Formats: sequence, structure tokens, C-alpha cells
Amino acid sequence: MKNSRRFEQFRKAMTNMVSIPDTEWECFVPHLSERTFEKNDYLVKAGDVVNNFYFILKGLVRFFYCTEDGKEFNKHFAMENGFAGSFHSFVLHAPCGFYIQALERTATIVLPNRTLHAFYERHVCWERLGRKHAEHLLLIKEAREKELLIDSLDVRYQRFLQEFSGLADRMPQYHIASYLGSQTSHYPASAKKSHNEPLKLTQVNDIPPALSYLDSVEKMFPYPAT
Repeated sequence: MKNSRRFEQFRKAMTNMVSIPDTEWECFVPHLSERTFEKNDYLVKAGDVVNNFYFILKGLVRFFYCTEDGKEFNKHFAMENGFAGSFHSFVLHAPCGFYIQALERTATIVLPNRTLHAFYERHVCWERLGRKHAEHLLLIKEAREKELLIDSLDVRYQRFLQEFSGLADRMPQYHIASYLGSQTSHYPASAKKSHNEPLKLTQVNDIPPALSYLDSVEKMFPYPAT
């Protein structure tokens, strides 16, 4: 039997974006399922055609690229009430280019892509929900491009603290350093104690301005060997 509390959490997050009639919700829920990923499990692997989106009930994941020689570059994080998945696979039914990995034990609701496509055609609320989510991602993308191309490392860090409130204490520092575009994997002790202290990290300055965030900006930033 599906956990009603968890599905209510999901519904509340959805209705914060659009109004979903009760009849539509009742038709939608039977297509959903729950899945829990242990720490370090992969929700998505590069090279796979991703068949689902995941709504995060509790936990934390990172999105990252990996080069042929094993270097990893974090591009995004998602936590409670966020989504994980690949729009590239969803729209084009093509392999995803990045990985999504659980940084904590992560409980999710699974939304099959085929169900989302079918419900887009069923009622305008679902299509509107997809548009709202896509708009949200595009706003993130635009802000991310700006910060990587022209903002200082300190500005990036302050924006990270605002966008991902509370995450600085939930993951290793090298994951944040990779996301910020730093050439080192450590913060000074003062940055750990006070999030208002500026970071003393080495900034990458040779970023070609024409690079697309979705394609290769992340590949400019080194990641500590594991």
C-alpha cells in the first residue's frame, strides 16, 4: 500500500506550481511508485536512456559529468522536494550525458517518462506543470552560466549558500569546490565555521565565453582524484 503521507508531500510540491484537479490526481497516483537509494547508489548513469524522473522525498543527490580518465565535475545538487532526471532522455529518448548519485540515503517517488508524456496529452494541468518545471530549470541554467563565466568565486559561494540552504554541512567540501569551479578541494576553517566568510580558493580564469553550461562548462573544472 502506498504511503499516503509521502504522496501528500509530493502532491503539495506539485500544487505549489499548478492546480491539479482531484480527479486528475486520482488517475495519476496509480502510475507512481516509491524507491529508496542507498548512499553512493546511482539514480542515473551516463550513457543510459533514462526512463524516469525522481521526486526526492528525503535525501540528497549530485549531478555530475565524468571524463574518460575518471575526473568528475559536479553540475547540480537536488534535495528534498526537488527532482532528479534527464530532460535530454525525456524529450529525445536519447542517452543521458551525466550521472546522478545519492550522497545520502535518498527516498524518492518514481515518475515514469511514459506516464508524463501520456498525461501531458490528457489534461492541461500536466502540460502546465511540465512547462513550469522547464522554466525553473532554464532560470537555474541562465544564472549558472553567468556565475561560471563572470562572477568571482566568493559570489558563486554565496549564491550556493542561498540556493542550496543547509547543504554545506551535508556533503564533503570537495563536492562544493567542484561545483564552484575551484582548483582545490578544501575550504579554510573559517568558511566552515561562518558561511559569510569569503572562500580562499583558486579560481579558474580560462573559461571560453562561448561554452554552453549544458555541454562543457563543467568539464573545465578539476575534481579531486578518488
